[in-house]
Amino acid sequence: MTKCDKCHSRSIIHQRYSGMRLCTTHFQEDVRRKVREDLRKTGLFGRGACVAIGLDGGLDGGWGSAVLLQIMQDIFSRRRDIDLVAITVVEGEAGTPHRDQAFDQARQLAKRLNVHHIVAPLDYAEIPGEAPGCRDLADRKMNRLVDEARAQGASIIATGHSLDSVAGEVFLKFLQGDVDGLFRRQDPRGQLHHIRPLQRIPEREMRLYALQCDLLPTNSKGHDRSSRDDLRQQVRRHLGGFDSRHPGTNYSLLRSLERIHLLRGVNASGAKPLSDDRK
Repeated sequence: MTKCDKCHSRSIIHQRYSGMRLCTTHFQEDVRRKVREDLRKTGLFGRGACVAIGLDGGLDGGWGSAVLLQIMQDIFSRRRDIDLVAITVVEGEAGTPHRDQAFDQARQLAKRLNVHHIVAPLDYAEIPGEAPGCRDLADRKMNRLVDEARAQGASIIATGHSLDSVAGEVFLKFLQGDVDGLFRRQDPRGQLHHIRPLQRIPEREMRLYALQCDLLPTNSKGHDRSSRDDLRQQVRRHLGGFDSRHPGTNYSLLRSLERIHLLRGVNASGAKPLSDDRK
């Protein structure tokens, strides 16, 4: 039996990038610690705020949003000045199996975690007033999330992007020579802060955490490999190979992004403790 490096319990994971072997308890603590640190770095939680959390139904491998909602609810449970609202953007017409399943999974999780839940319908037809250049479904869903977050009075949007997802985005922008694209706001009016508190969590660890905490839907599938995202998916596959052969590659790309933000003068001042201060 391989033991945890922090205690004598059986390890369940070997983090090749850190060299650590962790048991269930210390693995979950490691995930939550990274999320807390990332939230604190944003400097957005020193005072009251309404946070809109993008919660999909998990039907296309979207367990990250479920992990995010569970961890943020736990972190902010003692903060009376922080309000969480889960927003599920569902596409298609009511009565279709995919839409109904996505809504049902998200609704059940939000109810279980005692978080207010909003459903934001998204038709496949073109959306009036949509920002230029939003050609694929992911962009349109993000815009719909932004609109609903604004309507709910949120000042922050949190999404469950993993380390793999963020690293892939950074690598793709580098390949395209689009460094400015790393700074574009998802909210064209600049009224909302978009944060990704799970950006230091590898996708396989995110799934393991979701599995341990019973956050995965029974019909969870892999990511949609749409032909419209062919280049993006190729980048993810090649980058996954690099990170497998050279552990830490994805973290290096994330640090590159953080370094670029620092050079651009992005302020990441610290906030007060996330859970312990009460109002």
